[in-house]
Amino acid sequence: MIDREIEAKFWVRSLAPIETKLKAFGAKLRQPRTFEQNLRFDDSVRTLSRSGQVLRLRRDIHNLLTYKGSSTDDHGARSRVEIQTQVEDFETTRRLLEALGYSVVMTYEKYRCEYEWNDARISLDEMPYGQFIEIEAQSSEQIQEICQALRLNWARRVLYSYVELFNLIQEKDQLETEDLSFEAFKNWQGNLVSFGILPADE
Repeated sequence: MIDREIEAKFWVRSLAPIETKLKAFGAKLRQPRTFEQNLRFDDSVRTLSRSGQVLRLRRDIHNLLTYKGSSTDDHGARSRVEIQTQVEDFETTRRLLEALGYSVVMTYEKYRCEYEWNDARISLDEMPYGQFIEIEAQSSEQIQEICQALRLNWARRVLYSYVELFNLIQEKDQLETEDLSFEAFKNWQGNLVSFGILPADE
């Protein structure tokens, strides 16, 4: 499937009130809270990373292989081409990518719970460095309408990807890890406010 992903991300202090609102609105649970393991692939000179592209293999309820093109601004939301397909065997797909000259450049983890409401996907994400709401819809205007319903501050949307945030934290706090894992962040005492990111639920 080829699609254009239009999304916005928000750092929040707590996911629970957002989930309560979604349930009250009659949102459909697409995926219960699930642990994700994500592998990012690139070639030896980081061609994909340097051009803002992503080649990712994910393991959660399913195994998903995803390509994402470089992102552009769409009226304040982030828009990019996304090609995604379900694969049967995680390790075989990994070996196939390695045979093509790609290697794993980083691993990252998260927990995700996903709802569908008004033809939009709303993900409740737990990252090693914080909790986030990610809204994917058909347009920036639709995302803003959902933000208003959920009482999220549109002006406080996060303009970075999860990996870009990790890179900022890694550089500022001199983390000695290349992987975005819960184990690596278990003693982290930092705060996203230092990067100008404010909670959207306040």
